[in-house]
Amino acid sequence: MTIASDAMDEAPPPPFPPPQAEDGQGGGIRLTEQQLRARRSRSIAIALALGAFVVVIFVVTLVKLGSNVLTRPM
Repeated sequence: MTIASDAMDEAPPPPFPPPQAEDGQGGGIRLTEQQLRARRSRSIAIALALGAFVVVIFVVTLVKLGSNVLTRPM
């Protein structure tokens, strides 16, 4: 064994234990309906912003290339 492998074997435990499921359905945080609606609204807003950004980049690319897009040697 090397010093490095000995040091890796002595890693400290995590600062807190993982969440335990009380009802067998999986642990974690349950969001309210209002929080789920807010999350969905944010997701839709991000998707629309990303789509708009892609369209702007596409239009700028077409404008910069101009008519050279159609007249290229084969």
